Amino acid sequence: MRKKRMRGKLSVREAIIAILAAKGSATLDYLEEKTRYNKNLILVTLTKMAQEGIITRSWMKYGGKKFRIYRLRAGEELVS
Repeated sequence: MRKKRMRGKLSVREAIIAILAAKGSATLDYLEEKTRYNKNLILVTLTKMAQEGIITRSWMKYGGKKFRIYRLRAGEELVS
């Protein structure tokens, strides 16, 4: 059963879309820091959004570490 959302608070999906639209791309750690939602909840939501074709996922290497980068698809890619 879904919990009733507090007035003015964005859902996980809405928060992720807002951040990616404003910033362009983000890592899981950045999304967790900005949304203040549980990391596992964010991962599940990102996986569902990727399966639906709303976002893309890729890898970035920085300082010998690999990071997953999440981006919104372009508008024309969403329509097709």
